[in-house]
Amino acid sequence: MKDNTTLLTIITYAVLLGAVSVLLNDMREFDFNQFEKFQNWAKTSDKNERWFTSKNAIEWSYYAISAGLFFWRGYLIYGFSYFLSILKEVENGNYFSDKNIKYFKRIGSIFISYTVSVLILRFLLTAIDGSSFKFFNELKGEFTFLIPAGLAFYILAEIFEKGKQVEEENDLTI
Repeated sequence: MKDNTTLLTIITYAVLLGAVSVLLNDMREFDFNQFEKFQNWAKTSDKNERWFTSKNAIEWSYYAISAGLFFWRGYLIYGFSYFLSILKEVENGNYFSDKNIKYFKRIGSIFISYTVSVLILRFLLTAIDGSSFKFFNELKGEFTFLIPAGLAFYILAEIFEKGKQVEEENDLTI
C-alpha cells in the first residue's frame, strides 16, 4: 500500500507543479501595467464624463475580473493540495479519520465554488467584452467535470463518515 500512496503522491505533486506553472505563465502574460494606466487615467480624466460607460472603466472591469479568475485558479490548486493531506493520512493507516472526512468536504466545496464563481466571472467578461456567452458551451469544458467531482467528494466524505462509525463499532466489539 505504501508503494501506491508514494506513486499517487508523486503524481499529485506533478499535477500541482503543472497547474502552478500554467497559472504563473498566464499571470506572466497578463498586462499588469493596466493598473498604472488606470491610475494615470484617473488623474487626467474628465470629471463630467460618466465613469461606468467610459472605455477605461470597461478596461478596468476586465482587468479586475481577470485578476479574480487568477485568484480562483489559485484556489482550485489549493484544493488539489488537500489530496496530499489525504494521502498522508492513508499512508499512516488512518483511512477513516476525521481529517480525511474534512478534507473530502473541503475539496468538494472548493470544486463547486470554483466552478460557480468562474462561470459568473466568465459571464461578466463576455458582458463587458461584448462577445456572446453560451451557457452550455461554457459548461462543456472543465465545468462538466468539477461539479460532479465536487459532489462525488461530498459523497465520499459521507461514505468515510459511515466507515469511521463502523470501524469504531468494530473496535468496541470483542
